[in-house]
Amino acid sequence: MVRTALSKLGVRPQKRFGQNFLVDDHIVSAICEHVRSKKPDVVVEIGPGLGALTQGIVEVAPSVVAVEIDKRLAIGLAKRLAEHGNLEVRNCDILSFDFQKEFEGQSVLVLGSLPYRITTPILKHLIVHRSVISDACLITQMEVADKITHSPGKDGSALGVFVNSFADVSGLRAIRRGSFFPVPEVESQYWELTFLPSPRFSADEGAFFSVVRTLYRNRRKMSRRALQDLLPIDVIAGVLEAAEVDGMARGETLSFAELDRLAQLCHPLISPGSITDDD
Repeated sequence: MVRTALSKLGVRPQKRFGQNFLVDDHIVSAICEHVRSKKPDVVVEIGPGLGALTQGIVEVAPSVVAVEIDKRLAIGLAKRLAEHGNLEVRNCDILSFDFQKEFEGQSVLVLGSLPYRITTPILKHLIVHRSVISDACLITQMEVADKITHSPGKDGSALGVFVNSFADVSGLRAIRRGSFFPVPEVESQYWELTFLPSPRFSADEGAFFSVVRTLYRNRRKMSRRALQDLLPIDVIAGVLEAAEVDGMARGETLSFAELDRLAQLCHPLISPGSITDDD
């Protein structure tokens, strides 16, 4: 059925777009039920593809905006679900989609299966627009989801700390490979984000994430050694003592509270060029 639909549209799944189409009705039903319970004003679906999920979402949400980067799929979806007046299909890149401009004052729920290559940029984009996005239902590579749910921690990542700084993570559910066409080479996981009213830290955001990136980039080193990439050596001991952080501990073991105290004290000591937005 999926092969036939793709053939009619002249589409061959492309790795660069992460086109592994969801074909599992059980997953679709679970996501639709979650959307129904949240009662958002608008649902934005990332990469609807052939619309397996879209056709369920339009039945439970008052307004659905499907953002599809593949023009052929966007045209096909708009035609196939044309009878649904609450659906709008946009042919554009989700990374250029301005949620705040489009939906100021409304409650937005985002859902979609995120291509591995651009999972990080998409998550950052959603976080930037969290003032209008209340929740997100996402499918990602299982490894990414695992690292996010274990952050901060020895099995976490800088990206995971970033996500957990602004949202609660819940609803984890493994998805078998056969739930997609074509079958992906990696395991996937469904998970949910609920954005917080305020971040879990009070330090300057740039300083906080510079500290987090430095510690996780040097995760095998003790904190006092790792911070040498960010601070003058002669101030590190004093900063750690004032922050009540064990300099012998690895950065990945530090809690949000410890990271926050450390970032507050590091902020005036970090050179502006050291505060970057890379991972």
